[in-house]
Amino acid sequence: MNARKILNRLALLCAILIFTSCKEDSPTPPDEAPKGAGDFSIPNGNVTIVGTLDLPSTPGPYPVMIFIPGSGRETREADKPAQSVLLPQGIALFRYDKRGLGQSTGAYQDVNLQNSAQLIPERASDVLAIVNFLATHQDINPKRIFLWGTSQGAWVAPLVANQSDKVALIICVNGGGSSVGIEGYYDDLADNASLTIAQLTAMLANYTGAHGYDPAAALQALNVPALWVYGGMDRSNPTFHDIALLEKIKQERNKDFTVLLFPNMNHDLIDVTTGQFDSQFFPKIFAWGQSKLGG
Repeated sequence: MNARKILNRLALLCAILIFTSCKEDSPTPPDEAPKGAGDFSIPNGNVTIVGTLDLPSTPGPYPVMIFIPGSGRETREADKPAQSVLLPQGIALFRYDKRGLGQSTGAYQDVNLQNSAQLIPERASDVLAIVNFLATHQDINPKRIFLWGTSQGAWVAPLVANQSDKVALIICVNGGGSSVGIEGYYDDLADNASLTIAQLTAMLANYTGAHGYDPAAALQALNVPALWVYGGMDRSNPTFHDIALLEKIKQERNKDFTVLLFPNMNHDLIDVTTGQFDSQFFPKIFAWGQSKLGG
């Protein structure tokens, strides 16, 4: 199972833990509102984002998780096997093709230092269009729309939440605290396997290059509960640099940020000493979700 599929499965299981006991009544949408499962084309300016809404067989309306993927050119079909994990628990999921991939229109571009300040907000606008669509869907509880952003997607999720009052909370995994420039510098340094995580983190103080997209402003403006999940052995994203930045904003701006650190986990949330997921991963996320949403 590749890293993307592992993280998707984790996202689904987290959704189950957080939302299974948090159902509540939601406003009745008008009869002309969209309904049912299936493929939907969602306009966003001059592009169309195509995604699939998968619904449980039990009565709705349902909470829904929107996946915000990391880097890569996978389409929503990569998430299809997750239906068997999520739907039996009464949780809907929305999976989509990124702009320019699969059936979504527009031009796909890989995010890099030079284009990140334009592409990250652009991807956030696509997710915002999805949020607005789901909030009108007859089978979705508009008070239970939440975002899961992994790696690159962790830059996108806060931007979306800042532009919508329809996002209940966000969960960001292994990313989202540092600028694109810092993250890329760390990733390059980590190619030297002889350097420890502590050494890599310390070397970031020497960075004098461009930053590209910097999430600081979005994080300072964020006003929904946010969970940040990190692995202490991540050699792709600078975990401890991210955490320091998040904790600083949390203290200075009184933000509802929670950081979960799994010291032996890597970028794929696998414990490097055991090859397994940390046994406390699910209980800790469950406790956080319950504290924020009740139930």
